[in-house]
Amino acid sequence: MSHGSTAGLARRRAPTAESKVEQKRDFDVTVVVPTRNERDNVAPLLRRLERVRPELQLEVLFVDDSSDDTPRVIESEAKRSSRTVSVVHRREEEREGGLGGAVRLGLSAARSDLVCVMDADLQHPPELLGALIDEVHGSASDVVVASRYCDRGDVGDFSAFRVALSRGSAMLARALFPRRLRAVSDPMSGFFVVRRSAVNFAGLRPRGFKILLEILLSAPSLAVSEVPFRFGERFSGDSKASLREAVRYVRRLLELRVSGRSARLAGFALVGAFGVLVNTAALGFLTRELHLWFLAASVLATQIAILVNYGLAERYVFRGVKTSRSPSSRLASYVLVNNVSLLISGPVLWLLVSGLGVALVVANVVSLVALAVLRFAVADAYVWGSRSLRRPRLGLAEGAP
Repeated sequence: MSHGSTAGLARRRAPTAESKVEQKRDFDVTVVVPTRNERDNVAPLLRRLERVRPELQLEVLFVDDSSDDTPRVIESEAKRSSRTVSVVHRREEEREGGLGGAVRLGLSAARSDLVCVMDADLQHPPELLGALIDEVHGSASDVVVASRYCDRGDVGDFSAFRVALSRGSAMLARALFPRRLRAVSDPMSGFFVVRRSAVNFAGLRPRGFKILLEILLSAPSLAVSEVPFRFGERFSGDSKASLREAVRYVRRLLELRVSGRSARLAGFALVGAFGVLVNTAALGFLTRELHLWFLAASVLATQIAILVNYGLAERYVFRGVKTSRSPSSRLASYVLVNNVSLLISGPVLWLLVSGLGVALVVANVVSLVALAVLRFAVADAYVWGSRSLRRPRLGLAEGAP
């Protein structure tokens, strides 16, 4: 098998997003190892990987964000390794996405369909790679997770606080995404195997440590299974976990929860809330100052609010949505949809005011809010036509629980 010195030199600088050239898939598996100041861990990691399934065509790809001489050590070890070893070093200005961004780059540069992601510090035992690959083939899974929390899994020498923090993070993720993560006991694992053919890695926008979570949430069709493992002791170096990473994780988890359609619904609701204020103010002016009958005033106030809402939705909620419909066509459809809703809101308003004696302002708000979700569904699917913009298979699914 060829050695890795030439490959290492060839990949010394990270490829840019503009140079996405499909590479030949000439390996059985690629082991992607993100590193940051891990010089002392490189040699022992490679020695252990050399003993794993020697019959496999295996490449080891380090994606390095180090400020020390870790890249030089990798290139030196590549010359004596029986595996093909290479390194992509990201300069400081290229380190978008942190560790998750490094893994995404590794997925992009891998020269095999199967990619294993593991840390360099040997807390992820390289000897488990064979079992992960066997599980991929045996279960036809797209992702196989090395889990600390499934049967026979073990967190190792974690302190009680770190166990609580780790389990709490996993529980939070599963609580927010109960269906997507129902079969995954350890969605925070940094040790897993994934099929590149099941993943549109270009659609990932990872931030921080937990890229597996983003992969698992990316498509409902991914087949996932687990293999238990015991979290090992760090061979050398310091943990990259920190309070800052914990805060980043929680923030990113919430962003994923409200991504896509849910985010548009939230924006649409905010625009709608402002529209309620516009509608209510216009209604008050028309009834009190111009002395119009309240139902006629409601129709006119609604037209004013519709135009304001359309402008805000076009500018802030559906900005960037690609559609074949022209702005005038979208406006006409939006006005039509909202006026058709008057066939429902008008009778509701009359019933609340004349039948039940509810104050006009309160009744108006109730009638508008009652139809907000329905109007959003129609606007999202047909007015702006975002239904036709399904993301690629790995694009984050919209509003999926």
